[in-house]
Amino acid sequence: MPLSEQPKIQLVYKPGAQARGIVVFDRRTSASRSRAYRRRKYQTVAREAPPNFVADLQRLRNWPSMKGSLWRRASLVKLTHAQNCRLLTESISGRNLNILDVGCGTGCISLELSRMGHDVLGLDRNERMTEIATRTKKTSKSGSGQLQYEMADFDKWFGTTGTYDVVIFSRVLHDLPDPENALLKAHRLLKSRGRILCLEYAYNMMDKKTATWLYQTRKSLELQHWYSSPHLSDDPGKGVDLIMREAVTGRKQHINTFEEMIRPLKRLFHQETFSWHPYHFWDILSDMRIPNPMVEEHLATMIKKLEEFLLGTGEIQPALFLYKGTKARQVPGTE
Repeated sequence: MPLSEQPKIQLVYKPGAQARGIVVFDRRTSASRSRAYRRRKYQTVAREAPPNFVADLQRLRNWPSMKGSLWRRASLVKLTHAQNCRLLTESISGRNLNILDVGCGTGCISLELSRMGHDVLGLDRNERMTEIATRTKKTSKSGSGQLQYEMADFDKWFGTTGTYDVVIFSRVLHDLPDPENALLKAHRLLKSRGRILCLEYAYNMMDKKTATWLYQTRKSLELQHWYSSPHLSDDPGKGVDLIMREAVTGRKQHINTFEEMIRPLKRLFHQETFSWHPYHFWDILSDMRIPNPMVEEHLATMIKKLEEFLLGTGEIQPALFLYKGTKARQVPGTE
């Protein structure tokens, strides 16, 4: 479905941008080192977190040993994880709701929801992440809502039909092997008129203008010795080509496309809101290494604001969308 046909999108993009944004490359050898690096990068919290690490957005502090994670500096968490948490919590209305947080990770969002008075079950298949979430819960001030964590693969997990008021997928649906089946399960788990919240990647929409902006930013940091990811070529064409390949093949063997996620969302739920949000800056901040904390904070804020500006003018493609929908009474094709 073209971007121009979607209602309630809060940003405006140039016609034909999505067509330019679908990137498929067969040449893989020159990016193999970068792909391996990025697979490691997205496992850094579980790997680098010290034994006393807690992911509490209301008790932020610096964790210097977590060099490969945004949690290394509180200022970076405020720009990233805290902003995503705010997007989700502000999308939930009602009191004392029963919420399922699929792929809860460190549990920072689940914790904030419980502080709002909701009963929350956070699921994650990573044992280390579940340990972090549980430790954070035990050492944090919680609200009136009940909070539980369970290590489980959502695809294999069985829940009671019609139990939840809200099901949340936060940066996890793109990684599930069958997004339609996952959303069908969420549909079954929701109460009548229950809601789905999906905050997700859409990296397959990367286009050349977006990759060029990322190259300019990353290469400038690299020349200052302020960037830790694999070296980008001094040839802009090769550097842009590598970044475009990273977006599609550099993260996982398979990453669900925007269409593979939005199609079942629209089939199974009545759309209430849909919006795009800045996210490319997360990658830049993850690899940025500026010794002076004040300089790093100011530059990180500027990069985020610049992405917001470029998205608003349609100069670059987005990578993060927020979908809110209500459970459909009848699922098309199953009547």
